Formats: sequence, structure tokens, C-alpha cells
Amino acid sequence: MTKLVLDPERSRVRIRTFAEGLFSRLAHDLELVCRRISGSAERAGAEQGSAEVEMPIAAIEVAGTLKNGQLDPNGLSPSDRDDCLRKMRSDVFHAAADAVVRVEATVEAGKARVRIVPPQGRTVERPVPVRLEPAGDGSTRVAGTFDMSLSALGSDPVKGPMNAFRVKDSVEVSFELVFGAQR
Repeated sequence: MTKLVLDPERSRVRIRTFAEGLFSRLAHDLELVCRRISGSAERAGAEQGSAEVEMPIAAIEVAGTLKNGQLDPNGLSPSDRDDCLRKMRSDVFHAAADAVVRVEATVEAGKARVRIVPPQGRTVERPVPVRLEPAGDGSTRVAGTFDMSLSALGSDPVKGPMNAFRVKDSVEVSFELVFGAQR
């Protein structure tokens, strides 16, 4: 078993949300990013291992709006960004900004069994296809994309003013995590 530690500078988690409803064309699809993530892993062979990652809710930021799959980092005003993050903390996670989301995974032959543990709400387990890529510096890059149900995590429906639109229950989560040797 090789013990590894997550490199937060080279790791990223992106969450894409999508608007639906009668006035969804007036709303925004968003990309959120989580920085300051931490974690560790154990590698047992080329395509086998386990990992634990923590993502502080306060480290989730609005990267921008999405139009036709393209990110516009200037698509929201600072007050709209703050409103989105406030709704995420209260309606999705039911937690204060200092809470964390924990992710536990076991990987075998390109498939991960992922367990997502929100600070308040329900734990969700699901299979996720992953790509493991060893790097020349001894680190391992783990990447993948999956859809996640907000209601499965215990989220309330996230709605706009006067219920003109809502955030679709299914969000897209993409991750690229780099684990290196412990120092």
C-alpha cells in the first residue's frame, strides 16, 4: 500500500447546475468550483485503492454562468453570486459555511464506489467511472464526471423569485484530483 496526499493546487471539483421551469431562459445555468479541498489516498496496485476527500462549503465559489456549455466568469453580479451561495448553504446543505462535505471512494479497475456525506442530510452512494493516470513525478491523477441528485442529498428544491424557475434536481459533478507522495 502506498499512502498519498491530495495536492489542492492541482486538484479541482466543478459542479454545474441547470435551470428549468417556465422562465428558465431568464435564469442562469451555473458552474461552481470547490477550492481548498483536502484529502488522502492509499494505492494498492495500478488501478486499486481508496481515498477520502473533504470539501469545505465555504470553499465553494461561483465560477460563472454557462451559455451553450461555455463559461462566462462575469455573468453574475457580486450580489447575485452571494445570493446563489447563500441559497446553496441553506437550501441544499442546510449547514453553515464552516461545514464540510466528505467524499469516500474505493477504486478498482477504473470504477469507483463513491460515498458522499453532506454535513446535514442523507449519505449517497453510487458507482462512478474514473480515469487513473500516473504522472512522471510519482503522483496519480484521478478524474471523472457523474450526475448527482440534489434531493438524494436531502436538498430542498432551489427556486428563483416567485417560483419563476428552479434549479434542476440533477447536477453534473466533474473532478480532477491529484494525489502525490506524503511529505
